[in-house]
Amino acid sequence: MFKIISAIIFFVISLAVTNVYASYDEEVAIINQGMPKSVKLFNRRQIECNHWGGEEPYDKARGLEIAAAAKKLKCDALESDEKKLLKKYKSKPSVIDSINKAKAFI
Repeated sequence: MFKIISAIIFFVISLAVTNVYASYDEEVAIINQGMPKSVKLFNRRQIECNHWGGEEPYDKARGLEIAAAAKKLKCDALESDEKKLLKKYKSKPSVIDSINKAKAFI
């Protein structure tokens, strides 16, 4: 009986986690729909930097993990890269909107 209840609980939790990630990927896909490759890559990077920037460094190891992710993603160069894209696509409101949505994505 315990094994059945444990299996059901595991199944329900698995579905919930899967739905959270599916929703995340769907929202990112909507933001990136129809965008040039450079904008898609920037938006994904922006969203991932938003994520890591909001993480709590609750211990030294976690702080190092967050710092490594931010470095790998080049989060410190986002502002400069955003300016370049906004300049390049200044006459494309849909691209500007997409970049702004990625920036606000949490």
